[in-house]
Amino acid sequence: MNRCLILVLSLILASCHRSGQQVAENAAGEGSSSAAYFILKGNDTLISLNSWDQSVDRYIIVPRDSSALLAADPMAISYPIESCICMSTTYLPHIKLIGEELSVKGVSGTRFIYDSLYSSRASDGLIADVGAETAPDYEKILSLKADVVLAYGIAGSDNSYIDKLRKLGQKVIVVNDYLEQTVTGRLEYLKLFGRLFGKEAVADSVFRVRKDDYLNTRKLCAEADKLAKALVNMPFKGIWYLPGNASYMAELVRDAGGVIIGAEEGQSASSQKSFEHMYSLALESDVWIHLNAARSKAEVLSENPLFKNIPPFKSGQMFNNVKRVTPEGGSDYWESGAVNPAEILKDLIQIFHPDIAEKNFPGREMVYYIRLDE
Repeated sequence: MNRCLILVLSLILASCHRSGQQVAENAAGEGSSSAAYFILKGNDTLISLNSWDQSVDRYIIVPRDSSALLAADPMAISYPIESCICMSTTYLPHIKLIGEELSVKGVSGTRFIYDSLYSSRASDGLIADVGAETAPDYEKILSLKADVVLAYGIAGSDNSYIDKLRKLGQKVIVVNDYLEQTVTGRLEYLKLFGRLFGKEAVADSVFRVRKDDYLNTRKLCAEADKLAKALVNMPFKGIWYLPGNASYMAELVRDAGGVIIGAEEGQSASSQKSFEHMYSLALESDVWIHLNAARSKAEVLSENPLFKNIPPFKSGQMFNNVKRVTPEGGSDYWESGAVNPAEILKDLIQIFHPDIAEKNFPGREMVYYIRLDE
């Protein structure tokens, strides 16, 4: 499925997972340094912490020839995985980075895939579309005979498809990457995929390199003279969702030398704000990012003519993460962004502090963002 839709839902329902997150934070450190929603214990146990019902899934990772155990226990997963189905396109970059892209046999919403390799394989019939999580094609999923379905659930939504697949004999692993509230936490899911596919060394190496790249890049703005006051998002179906100051997005903005105006302190969940409230804050902003699907100032004005009074609109400091999208709306920002955090950070530094960007990476073109034209 297009993870953009997942994120919209998670923004609306994020406040429902607070206690689950606390459990995850207490357990963090077992097999991971930053990720809060998965635990790797020893050589044979994977634990996934689910937010929608505060449950804990414990998987046993066993050799592929352990046929009796694999047949008897729905939570027993063969090791290493040789084939999989992805219910989210966000799993695809992790799998590709560890060299297992050919193992993907099905994807939910192939039309949303941005990556050219996966998209081409889908067009050639090598990757099947298995339907959305709200209406999966169970017959198609079972016919693919994949070792495992990599799935997710959302608080407040119907996640019964996971149990139904298990009852039908299909192995399912719940992957909660989108719930992570730190940049390195989302990146660290490389380790989870590395364990499942038997590519631990490769995954660990890629994780270290990309984590170091991100941490080194954020040092560039550690002593910025002034924080850029960022207005984030715009109304979606009449509601303005504002990330909390302890969220993934707030961390990215903060590390790029900015601050999300109006973000609630200590909150990872997004809050719903009135237009009037956000408009008053917007009048104090320096830059505006994440304007739904808008690619021009005219599209922004079509939402509300009052936006012409906002300083970033007047100065042309409006940037959207829509540079890499499919015709159907699949976004590479959400597909590959989690494994390319340094590139997102560099984009944001170019937006917030062009002087710092020009000094450290002169002539660089932004990867995920565009400036909105007239």
